[in-house]
Amino acid sequence: MNRLFPALVLSVTCSMADVFTVTAEHASSVTLESGEQVLELQGNVQVTDDQVTVASDSAKVYQQSEKAEFYGNVQAESDTLSAEGRFLSYSRLTGVMVLSGNAVLTDGNSILTADQVDWFRFRDKATAKGSVVLQGDWLGNVAGEYALYDRERGSLFVTVDPVLTRVEENDTTVITADRLEFFQDGERAEAQGNAVVSMSERDVTASSEYLRYYGEEERMELIGSPVINAEDGQLFGDWMEGLTGSDGGLEFLRIEGAASGHMEQDSTLVDFNSQRAEFAFTGSGDLDSLLLQGSAVLNIFGEDSVRTEANTIHAENITILFSDGEAEQVKASGTVRGTYSWTGEMRD
Repeated sequence: MNRLFPALVLSVTCSMADVFTVTAEHASSVTLESGEQVLELQGNVQVTDDQVTVASDSAKVYQQSEKAEFYGNVQAESDTLSAEGRFLSYSRLTGVMVLSGNAVLTDGNSILTADQVDWFRFRDKATAKGSVVLQGDWLGNVAGEYALYDRERGSLFVTVDPVLTRVEENDTTVITADRLEFFQDGERAEAQGNAVVSMSERDVTASSEYLRYYGEEERMELIGSPVINAEDGQLFGDWMEGLTGSDGGLEFLRIEGAASGHMEQDSTLVDFNSQRAEFAFTGSGDLDSLLLQGSAVLNIFGEDSVRTEANTIHAENITILFSDGEAEQVKASGTVRGTYSWTGEMRD
């Protein structure tokens, strides 16, 4: 049975009154063999159930099962969430919306795009599949193949080759891992499994099994065999914490447990082992000081036009002060012992 409705505004009812309110330029009604009555809508379609409002080029409303399908230039709104795509199916009973075709989900300043987005309205969750990209004020750009957004938890979980890219002034930071999770509260992010941080402009790469980033504090933690590689050396330990400045440059670094490394600053080579190490950097990114604590061993190799010298120091605490890239002063305390050697061969 097919009936044409000339009216521009239609109220659709079924066993529950006022299930959907519909606006369209053209509408016709079809009754399926199952007895389901389907309202087919064309032109500037708008359907609402007082919780979700959807606009599209055309739609089908299934009155008995309380569901609807929307086609072409789909736009949906519910609370603070909005969505766009080419096709949308919505079940009022389950609160599930499936959006596909250049799907875009927006919540405040966060924008999620994907091939398909499944929105579970009653659970305040959404999943995204295929070419997933998330953009936000502090996140930058996050890409992956699968994402889970938990609105109540305030987090986004991205997996399958996830990549985070942030650009601050002239510095670009890229984070990859097996899984990335982001929390809006406190601007927090976690990288889980084979985490790698790359800052190409500074020629610095850091890797660990687990990484935490706190945006409000400009602080990053590396947990599980962390390693930092830079143009002038390598650092190792069990746990690392770094503080960055507004320009993304490293201001402070702390290493806990089996701290070791080697660094070259101009004509000075520093090699160390200790239980704990703290680094402070100047505004230009040069090393300003190094504090070693707990069974510390320090080797300093330097050379000038006259000789090559080597110093080895054992102590509980060792502090090194740098100036213009060179170790200027070394202080040691607690069971101090050491050796000094040099070769006095003249250099060309």
